[in-house]
Amino acid sequence: MPSLDLSAACVAALVLVGAVGAGATALSRPRICLAILFLLASFSRATLETPLGTMRPEMPAVAVAAILLVANGRLSSLRGLPRSTVVMSLAFGTFLGVLTLSSVLMAPGRSQSLHMVAWYALSMLSGVVAFVLIRLRPADSIEPFAFGGATVGALGVLAAALFLVAGPGFDLGIQEVNSLQPRVYAVGWETNLYASFLAMCAFFALEAARRNKRAGSVMLAFVLIGFPLGITRGAYIGLAAGALVYLVTLVAIRQRPIDLARMGVLAGSLVAVGILASMVMLPNLLERPSGNPQIAVASSPAPGTSAGQPKTTPKPTPTPTPTPTPAPTLIPTQDTVAFRLERVPVALKDIPHSPIIGFGAESFGQKHPERYAGSGPDHLAIMVVSVLYETGVAGAAALTIGFLLLFYTLWTSARRSALRLDQRTACTAAAFLAALTSLLVSYQVTTSLQFALNWIVIGAAAALTVWDSSAEPTAQRD
Repeated sequence: MPSLDLSAACVAALVLVGAVGAGATALSRPRICLAILFLLASFSRATLETPLGTMRPEMPAVAVAAILLVANGRLSSLRGLPRSTVVMSLAFGTFLGVLTLSSVLMAPGRSQSLHMVAWYALSMLSGVVAFVLIRLRPADSIEPFAFGGATVGALGVLAAALFLVAGPGFDLGIQEVNSLQPRVYAVGWETNLYASFLAMCAFFALEAARRNKRAGSVMLAFVLIGFPLGITRGAYIGLAAGALVYLVTLVAIRQRPIDLARMGVLAGSLVAVGILASMVMLPNLLERPSGNPQIAVASSPAPGTSAGQPKTTPKPTPTPTPTPTPAPTLIPTQDTVAFRLERVPVALKDIPHSPIIGFGAESFGQKHPERYAGSGPDHLAIMVVSVLYETGVAGAAALTIGFLLLFYTLWTSARRSALRLDQRTACTAAAFLAALTSLLVSYQVTTSLQFALNWIVIGAAAALTVWDSSAEPTAQRD
């Protein structure tokens, strides 16, 4: 793991600035407020320990925005929602309720599990805040999400450049410095979350580039060049799955083939640049110049001789043998697939003992403290197994219903908007479908569903489906 983290003072300053910014914009500039919340949530590595537990940068900002929205009566927008949205909300709420129940009744470490439940609750609250903020103009959420991804991608490129020039001692934002393959995490919790976050944001950036070629293309470049620096297989799979969904949706809403081909070439070129950058900018210790001067043997004439004089054969002297410099020992790249799969049969043996509600949040490490998972307690990384283990059949079914309804309503929104010739809304729905697909596929390798950034996107996506069902076709052109 990296040796440098953000200091507590920097995190405290980030928290303060974010909370003030969210409070100043929640009522008058909702899109800017959404951008602030999303950007704060993307700094998942930045944490601050408090008497109540670990605080993340977006938590105070979400609380401030929520209080202002309630005080101003903005929660009235939650009334009269379509039935599908109500059922989807109830499904996600049921998942949280089951997680709370199992954490109270079944978790060996009740306090730790309830802290995780509180984190989930605050993250879901950020989704409600995002829904209310962007409710009237949900298609405008594309730019804030693209901007958040571009910022993280730019920080990833910067971290790699500094590591190339000043490393390996300077490794801020770089993970596994002493391994065969250093990787970038920038401001993400770790490399998997960094890369899966950028994979999700890639589709918002693509849509932003379609709307504004200059600014959008710059954001897309930072996202897709920064993405490969994480060197994460699961994120690549998630990006590919999202790209397939994006393409299918755009074809279904009758986007022109020449535009799709142009977008594909641009995106593929940027990813290729990022792959080349990861090869050049992230050298391990063996690939760096050693800096040790080599010993050379002089070939000048022996002392006492000169040109034109008889050459005498000097007494041979032993040639110094250079002492070999020991090569640094590198940590081999961990077989993360085996690491994750090894825990699956252990979890499956436990599940029959509480199949309905599971064992509570982060309970796997509590039930198996003898297992080792690096610097923290052991955990289940595969999302489908983790959800089933922590919330049982009841929680897993509720979460599945929530996501299925969200995907269905997004698809319906895309098709209906296309029929009304509202391509802006249709393409926005396509971007959300692709982004959420990418995220969920990536999380089958390393789940991070508890982070607020996921629920902010979910809330904005739900707002888009509600706008489509209740607004006039011309309302979004204002």
